[in-house]
Amino acid sequence: MEDGILFWGISILFLGILIVWFTRFFGEMGADYKNPFALWCQGKKNYEGEPLEREEILQIFGIALLVRFAFYILGAIICVSSVEYYSQAGHFGIPEFLGSWRRWDAQHYINLADLGYQDYVENGEHLFLVFFPLYPWIVRVFHLLIRNWDVACLTVSVFSFCIGSVFFYGVVKEEFGRTIARYSLILLCCYPFSFFFGGMMTESLFFCLLSAGFFYIRRHKWVVAGVIGIFCSLCRVQGILLLGVGMVEFFVVYRPVGLIREKKFKQFLTVFCTKGSWLFLTVIGNLIYFSINKSVEGDFFRFRYYQKEHWYHTTTYISNCISEILGYARAGDKQNSIEIWLPELVIFILAVACIIYSLRRHPLRYSAFLIVYTVLNYSVTFLISGGRYMLCALPMFVVLAQILEKQKWLCFLFTAMSVCLLNLYFHLYMSGGQVM
Repeated sequence: MEDGILFWGISILFLGILIVWFTRFFGEMGADYKNPFALWCQGKKNYEGEPLEREEILQIFGIALLVRFAFYILGAIICVSSVEYYSQAGHFGIPEFLGSWRRWDAQHYINLADLGYQDYVENGEHLFLVFFPLYPWIVRVFHLLIRNWDVACLTVSVFSFCIGSVFFYGVVKEEFGRTIARYSLILLCCYPFSFFFGGMMTESLFFCLLSAGFFYIRRHKWVVAGVIGIFCSLCRVQGILLLGVGMVEFFVVYRPVGLIREKKFKQFLTVFCTKGSWLFLTVIGNLIYFSINKSVEGDFFRFRYYQKEHWYHTTTYISNCISEILGYARAGDKQNSIEIWLPELVIFILAVACIIYSLRRHPLRYSAFLIVYTVLNYSVTFLISGGRYMLCALPMFVVLAQILEKQKWLCFLFTAMSVCLLNLYFHLYMSGGQVM
């Protein structure tokens, strides 16, 4: 009974979201709407952006670097207070510090960088084909200069976060202005799972590439966006969404529906073939990843087998995922509920609220990405890293900044609560909790 209500509730909710989104999309592509509902969907607000200034680039890069170092210092303090977990010898040094960040998937990425897909085998199987190649490849390059694998990983993550912060701040400032850009970056840094940006995993690199992709798509640099898309889809499975973001912006800019009405569709085809087609370079990243699977095990989609049989991830309807999260949250294990299931549920509700708020107010590429990214992340079984995955739901932080900036007391309350939760989950993570 409860599953049925959840199924229909989520289905109706997302059906309504898609109806409003596509109605507005066709309107911005030049459809000649007359009915009140269609006109209501065209509720886009005009925001006053500001150009990214050169001196701001160094400022944001430096601030991001300080944030990462602050996390490392705080992490070391937490580790020292948890010596019994990290060092039975009763001391805490550089090896223990590096080991404290080598958790969960981190060792797998290091082994892939060191051994490659072909030679990294466990129980006679290439279980780690499920990991995308860009991060271990870049770590391997850095290892040529930095001979410690842990330090090479952290270096890649830190610089990726700093560069990504510049692009993220830049695209938000050019779209919404300095105030929203600053607060969006603050909210991102205060997100309860933002410490993963400093880990030995793909979060920082994916954040950097996504931010750069959004930046150049907004500037209509289609070739650059397509090239960035290659790397983005080599980094994470969700990287292919950059193609969708680019297509939405391209269709809004060149208005093919309006050109069809004006009998000028050939003009659109010309522009699409000479400019828009560059966005499809993004697909190359996926093709490279599939070819790795084929080279290692003779099957382009072998990773799906390992995802199901070893990692317990299969594609499912979003309501099934939410139902599973609710079931685990009520199962009686309070520790796992606090560390995994409850935050995933709260973040899902927050993301959906941001989607609804942004549908009529923000550029369509933001809501398009947030809709698909949220659905993809919450359409798998045994979702144990939802909090970490949603770290790169970048439009969510922009929408929240735009909402909260108008209410100073609410802004302060929300930020303070985020910082408290960040402190809680960072402490749990560094103390060996099931935060993954």
